[in-house]
Amino acid sequence: MALLNNELVCSICLYIYRDPVMLNCGHNFCRECIERALNTRHGSIAYTCPECRAAYLYRPVLLGNRKLCNIIQHLQEHSQERLQHSFVDLTRKKEATEKRAESLSEQKRKIQDTSDVLEKVMDTFFKMIIKDIKIFRKTALREISRKREHALMQVSKVIQELEIRKTELSMKIQEIHKLLNMADSITILQQEPETEDEYPQGDNTEINLDEKPINLIVKRCLSSVSWTLSEFTQLNPGPKVLEGLLDVKTACNYIRVSPDCRSASYVSADQGYLEGPERFNVCQVLSTCSFSAQQYWEVDASKAKEWIVGVAYHSINRKTMDDDAYIGFNNKSWCLEHRNCLSALHNKVREEVTLRSPVELLGVYVDYDSGIISFYQLGDYIRHLYSFSATFTENLHAAFYVFPDSCVTIHKREPRAKTGLLSRGSYVC
Repeated sequence: MALLNNELVCSICLYIYRDPVMLNCGHNFCRECIERALNTRHGSIAYTCPECRAAYLYRPVLLGNRKLCNIIQHLQEHSQERLQHSFVDLTRKKEATEKRAESLSEQKRKIQDTSDVLEKVMDTFFKMIIKDIKIFRKTALREISRKREHALMQVSKVIQELEIRKTELSMKIQEIHKLLNMADSITILQQEPETEDEYPQGDNTEINLDEKPINLIVKRCLSSVSWTLSEFTQLNPGPKVLEGLLDVKTACNYIRVSPDCRSASYVSADQGYLEGPERFNVCQVLSTCSFSAQQYWEVDASKAKEWIVGVAYHSINRKTMDDDAYIGFNNKSWCLEHRNCLSALHNKVREEVTLRSPVELLGVYVDYDSGIISFYQLGDYIRHLYSFSATFTENLHAAFYVFPDSCVTIHKREPRAKTGLLSRGSYVC
């Protein structure tokens, strides 16, 4: 094509020929270009071809090149058609880009609105709890102070009584000591001996701080906070736990699904599953249930050297071995892929995710209406790994790719919080 373009370019103006004409030497030029060149030679001894310098004694006759004219006309029409296609294609892409930008702007607005609502709800919720706790804290501290004063008063009273007894005993000891030093034995014999009952040792019962009212206040506080939490969770149910199991009908023939349909393992032997329209040709499996609301599930990847976990539409391609069938390599699926590194993947667009420690337990949270898919690393701390933002057009399934010598398992447990946020351990952004 480049060679053809060179043959159709005028050597004077370096553009495609316009009304091409030919000299007797065989070289072609735009009529206007060659006439202007010949005019500059008017009055000279001879005219020359601008390209080969062939000399003409008289002004050369310009011969129209009909064949070249037809080629150029056809080429221009073809160029015009290509430009028209490009115009239509670019216009369509521009409209799609504008639509996507509008969609993202709407998502941005939804995210802001949801954030504002959540902030108000959380603020109200924690204010209620803090208010209750402050009241019970004040009551508990006041009760501790009251019980402390009462116990200390009891101890002080006993100490005072013992001091009085101690003084009385000292006085009696002194009197006896005097009598012992007297020479008059008759006087000593006339003294009545003191009995032990006359000087009791007092009550030896231990005096302690009465903690029962304090424990009662703590229980009332916990009961009040629990009631507040219960009321709040009824108004804010949060995400549902993924109820569906792994769908054997979708599993590749080299994936073994456990009897409880929660684990998928790669095996080297063909499992001999019955062929069906839902079965993958590549090593993938979907969940039985689909969803179009908030959803949460956890995946144990501790027995997988490599793994791909994500979500996919039911209409994802299943009968090909091309890239289009793999989770994350099309516009019908989103995933987190752990191989040599951790990556987020959608429609073949890959973004590397920073990983501080190996992921053994993965949390996946989907807010369908807000168009959010979030992945979390679970453990002693909860770390946010990556979030996709999308506009969903179909119900979603949990989706898994299983590598050789690997097994992934869907955990069966309640969501870690009822408010849409994970709550196991400490949360780390």
